[in-house]
Amino acid sequence: MDKVKILIGDHNLMIREGLSALLRQEDGFEVVGEAGDSDEVLEKVKKLHPDIVLLEAALPRFTDFDTIRLIHASAAKTRVIVMASSINQQDVRQALQGGGVGYILKTAAFSELVDAIKSTCKGGYYLSSEIKTDIIENFLKQSEEAPVHNRYNLLTRREREVFRIIISGHSINEVAEILDISPKTVAKHRASLMEKLEIYNVASLVRYAIKIGVIAN
Repeated sequence: MDKVKILIGDHNLMIREGLSALLRQEDGFEVVGEAGDSDEVLEKVKKLHPDIVLLEAALPRFTDFDTIRLIHASAAKTRVIVMASSINQQDVRQALQGGGVGYILKTAAFSELVDAIKSTCKGGYYLSSEIKTDIIENFLKQSEEAPVHNRYNLLTRREREVFRIIISGHSINEVAEILDISPKTVAKHRASLMEKLEIYNVASLVRYAIKIGVIAN
């Protein structure tokens, strides 16, 4: 059986090295790389195509929500487990909305992280035991019952990626570099998403994102 390839994304070098050393002792796991910020995570995801990314919440450069979406844009089969210092239900919900499959506290035992990796590799979700077990069910139920007239739901996956990076304050050229596409393509996606949302400036996009809960106020 092939080993599970793991990429660790955390700004703290000691945590990265500690996790790497522990995971390498586990049968069936292979740590293929480490990254200290979101840019480095995305670069290594494109290069290494890991099965699992252990992603620190609030990793420098982007939110975990943004980073998860960008990871999936580069490697659709890669599964992301968010590692957080504390529990915030909105953060958990946004991580799941972004495509994350796990949310674990950094204070958890290492054995719990191992369980999380094994569970998500089999196609499941994993939440730290401290998190209410109904959060995933509520998230999935809300997703199924989301009103079809919500304009945000009309956006393609790529348009949502462009939307989230633009409202984070990045220029067209910066978005192009992050997504590895041309500025012309970015401009096309921006025009399309603005047309669908009927919003035609960045400030209004930010207000809309706060209103629908894509970003926190």
